[in-house]
Amino acid sequence: MSATKRFSLAAGVIVISIVGLIVWSLSGTTAYYRTPSELNSGSFEENRTVRVAGIVVPGSIELAGTTTNFMVSDGSAEVAVTTEDALPDTFAGDVEVVAEGAMGAEAFSASSVLVKCPSKMEAKLASEG
Repeated sequence: MSATKRFSLAAGVIVISIVGLIVWSLSGTTAYYRTPSELNSGSFEENRTVRVAGIVVPGSIELAGTTTNFMVSDGSAEVAVTTEDALPDTFAGDVEVVAEGAMGAEAFSASSVLVKCPSKMEAKLASEG
């Protein structure tokens, strides 16, 4: 085998390995956002990790020991969320959240809940008005 063919073969193996590592590393981290309407319509696989984004329904937050139950809405539908995750200080009613977890038969079980912060421009405009 000539040196050129060996080099081409080695380069091909390296490129295929790098592409394989990239695909493998991204496969577990990509979680698609769903809305409460999509979850309520049944467009999910039960117990598969997904993210749901929406607004916390004011007055729906219930604390029971380390468990927090609340409702998330997209304006047309609501979904119940339950979590044992420590929630951020900015978590409250009428804030936008992203919950990651799995949809069960009764509620969305979140392993983590993130509060989306408003942009600095929105906060500045609100304080001026």
